[in-house]
Amino acid sequence: MSKVVVRALLVAGVMAAAALSPACAAPETLPDSVIPLHYDLSVAPDMSALTWQGKVVIAIDVKRPTNDVVMNAVALQFDQVSLDGVRSATTSFDSKLGRATLHFEAPIAPGQHMLSIAYHGTIGRETLGFFAMDYQSQWGPRRTLGTNFEPAYARKFLPCWDEPGRKATFTVTADVPNDRMAVSNMPIVKTELMSATTKRVHFATTPKMSTYLLFLGIGDFERIHREVDGVEVGVVVKRGDTAKGAYALDEASKLLHYYDDYFGTHYPLPKLDLVAAPGEIDGSSMENWGAIFYSQDDLLFDPAKSTESDRQGVFLVVSHEMAHQWFGDLVTMKWWDNLWLNEGFARWMQTYAADALHPEWKTGLQAQSIFEKGKQADTEPSTHPIVQEITTADQAEQAFDSITYNKGAAVITMLNAYIGADTFREGVRRYMKAHAFGNTVDTDLWSIMQGVAGKPILAIEHDFTRQAGLPLICVSMPPAGLHLEENRLYADPRGGLNDAAQEWKIPLSIAVPGGAKKQILLSDVVNLPLHPPVLVNAGQVAYARVLYPQSAVLALLPAVPSLAPVDQLGLINDQLALGFSGNTAPNNVFSIAQKLPADADPIVWRRMTKIVMTYDQHYADGAPRTAYRTFARNLLSPALAQIGMDPRAGDTADVTLLRDALIETLGHLGDEAVIAHERQLMTAGTGSAEQQNTALGVVAEQADEAEFDKLLDQARKTEDPLDKGRFYDALGGVADPALARRMITIALSNEVPAGSNEDILDSLAEFHPDLVWTEAVPHLADPAAGISKGEQWRTTAAIARLLSDPARIADVQAYIDRNVPEGARRPLMGAIAAIHRNQRISMRILPLLDFWIASQTKH
Repeated sequence: MSKVVVRALLVAGVMAAAALSPACAAPETLPDSVIPLHYDLSVAPDMSALTWQGKVVIAIDVKRPTNDVVMNAVALQFDQVSLDGVRSATTSFDSKLGRATLHFEAPIAPGQHMLSIAYHGTIGRETLGFFAMDYQSQWGPRRTLGTNFEPAYARKFLPCWDEPGRKATFTVTADVPNDRMAVSNMPIVKTELMSATTKRVHFATTPKMSTYLLFLGIGDFERIHREVDGVEVGVVVKRGDTAKGAYALDEASKLLHYYDDYFGTHYPLPKLDLVAAPGEIDGSSMENWGAIFYSQDDLLFDPAKSTESDRQGVFLVVSHEMAHQWFGDLVTMKWWDNLWLNEGFARWMQTYAADALHPEWKTGLQAQSIFEKGKQADTEPSTHPIVQEITTADQAEQAFDSITYNKGAAVITMLNAYIGADTFREGVRRYMKAHAFGNTVDTDLWSIMQGVAGKPILAIEHDFTRQAGLPLICVSMPPAGLHLEENRLYADPRGGLNDAAQEWKIPLSIAVPGGAKKQILLSDVVNLPLHPPVLVNAGQVAYARVLYPQSAVLALLPAVPSLAPVDQLGLINDQLALGFSGNTAPNNVFSIAQKLPADADPIVWRRMTKIVMTYDQHYADGAPRTAYRTFARNLLSPALAQIGMDPRAGDTADVTLLRDALIETLGHLGDEAVIAHERQLMTAGTGSAEQQNTALGVVAEQADEAEFDKLLDQARKTEDPLDKGRFYDALGGVADPALARRMITIALSNEVPAGSNEDILDSLAEFHPDLVWTEAVPHLADPAAGISKGEQWRTTAAIARLLSDPARIADVQAYIDRNVPEGARRPLMGAIAAIHRNQRISMRILPLLDFWIASQTKH
């Protein structure tokens, strides 16, 4: 799963590893008296009525005599139950736990038995479980059926043991319309004609795997494919989209060969399909073994309309989900508390593979922004350890957050650098061989890694995964030289007043600009005979922030132009965060930016556009925002002048992305020349796909009612869900409040591509958080919106995090009390803390920046 949203409740201080183990945490797991071995599943959906009939015959191993078989089932109606073809059972359901209990009058004897269940259910609109996605095509209206089960939604498709540690094999059979294609984890072995309208498709038996990785898709599909290392790699798209799947097929073919080599274990299935949904699915994309299901934006690349950002984005999501075929599918965590073994590694691997296959993108440098998301989340009162306590299905769903993904990836990046890339890869290869088709906890990996590396890997990993919080390396410069001391950073300076002291063993590089790096393993305090200017965390590999005294910041400023881009980013990111938290002057980040040459690495300038927008969001309309925007335009304009507003021969991919970012940001800041240029491009319909897409974003944001209606008409007329989504996404950025209100109504309807509601609302909330809170949040549960329960909570939290009026805190708390169970409240509790933070920034931080900007103007 690739989508990340920020969530969580404070877990303060150090938590012992034993307290986080599945055994001690008493998770909501099923009894171990009955174990599934194999599922023989037959499904017959009615695509028009949105219902289906199912039958599953499960080979079970009974470990000790029992009258009851307890399994997972949600929203399924059991029609008939039998054991070994003879004995029947009475059935009871527990909707809170998502369980069915089959009670037999006499005990079932130990040994293997066959449990048969005939059942039926309803096909939903929410993109979890078994669901439908509708769209228009040149051949008329079309409907795709698909499944999406992580973490605990397979139970909505079949009665099963829906836990990652309960692996079994699966044989799937599906009755589908003759003119539709069915796709599952394994290849088709036989197709039978059942009637003039229906065929029965039999799929090969899967290897042993977890229930959440099972997949079935049915639709008006076409498939392109090729053989790679003995595996048939395919891309499955809606009819007419094969040209848009060609790029993904090319990159997936390269990635399969690369991953086979990196992991040292050949991909074990005979085929790997990448399946495009005609819209967006919950979680963005899903790593089903052998049949990865992607939101259309994550897989399709239209040579005529897609952008460089789309190109790199498709690669990253394809590489992320393909990495899961080993980290997650072949070797799976035992329980959701070790989810980072899946998601942290896939997020790290997507960058590592991009640097190997497309070094020109400098994805490792771009990944500093990924790490920033983890660091920001780790300073909030809503953080938690990477290895966290998970006891319920709701809590498992909350675990897919920025700590698991982004902090996890940052910690792995640090360990890979500390161990050495070749040694790290050898450790991964041994882990794959040792645990193939099995389940693990994180120490299974790191014990192997420590044995290979001969370094204290377990101790370092333990410090960063069992403790919540971001290390703060505090620098002082006594006469004897450099003094480093560990602390913990809090987004709110009042945080942690009563917390116990924490320590981390931090692999750290220190350098004098222009000199060699000194490598140390920092723990608590260290003194070194170095004097300013000194760069701590040179290379930015350590998962930490660095707090310099102001004199040391000033000493580094002259060296900024000559620093490596990664260190320019490190200084900028640390000073931004520390300025917001009140630990340093908020103008420091802009003082560093002023030292950047106009031809600095495009990735560094791109980061500055994000920072400029971040500050702008905290301003209300008025004189201070006007002054800030003037300053920000003057800061960014030289970088745009350096590369030009129009493409040039020889532009690199990063220059193209920077041009887009600068134009979009300067347009938002009110640069009249930029806005006029983009309107002219849009009106003329000239320029590249890249230019047209950027112009669409700028024009949509600045649109008046006539322009809005024109763009909305284009969105409604296009039949292609991918192109339709492009227009609606752009309209989600509209600045005019009255038009934003109209767009909220549209986003909550079934007019937009399936599953895209939340993303459009997120965009609207960036500029209109209070409006979206009042107009959208009360309607998120409406069936027409098709938003799952978990997505409703995440979307509400994302909107609430942008609010700054303290009066809204009571509203958020009331929503929590009304809608969210105790174990799933982390995102919204974090949002309440974010409201306090936003208010503090507006009241205390912005006036300091305003004073500095005024002083710059005077000079």
